[in-house]
Amino acid sequence: MALALGLWGLQGQAELGSDDYLPSGPVLDAAERAQMQAEIDADRRREAARAEQAARERAAAQARRQSELAAAAERKPEGERLVEVHCLSCHAPEVIATARHTWLGWQLSVQRMRFFHGAQIASPEAWRIADYLSTTRGAGPRRVAIEYGLALMLLGLPSAAAIYLATYRKRASSRERASDSADGSSGPRR
Repeated sequence: MALALGLWGLQGQAELGSDDYLPSGPVLDAAERAQMQAEIDADRRREAARAEQAARERAAAQARRQSELAAAAERKPEGERLVEVHCLSCHAPEVIATARHTWLGWQLSVQRMRFFHGAQIASPEAWRIADYLSTTRGAGPRRVAIEYGLALMLLGLPSAAAIYLATYRKRASSRERASDSADGSSGPRR
């Protein structure tokens, strides 16, 4: 209650009085008003000219920046440009900068992006991206051993299985022939 009474005493004037709308200086005659209007118009023209000049300077500066960026892009290696176009559209630069792979690892990563995530990368471009990334963000010796070791295991497993099966069949047929000759039957089997 005391607070409400205290705030009541802090009332300010909320509206302007009629005296606030009256001119504070002397009333001008027509010639003085025309002179003042001419000065205002001249100030407006000068300001418009300054704004137009500033706009031209901004446009020229932007054109210079664009040409500098285009020249810088032309100086970049093709692989870097491809990474910027294809990889950085989805990934943050830090993701790619911190990753380390061999050529095989980068190639598998790019192919995974193509086939499982729908990245629109042509096959020749994928090879150039893998070449660039393996050169600039290659793996250390431990990672090389892991990636190529896994690849050899994956590629070697079917080969080893095929060799094992062929050897097993050969041994099985040798045992069968040996057991047939021990039985004394030399005729064809039915």
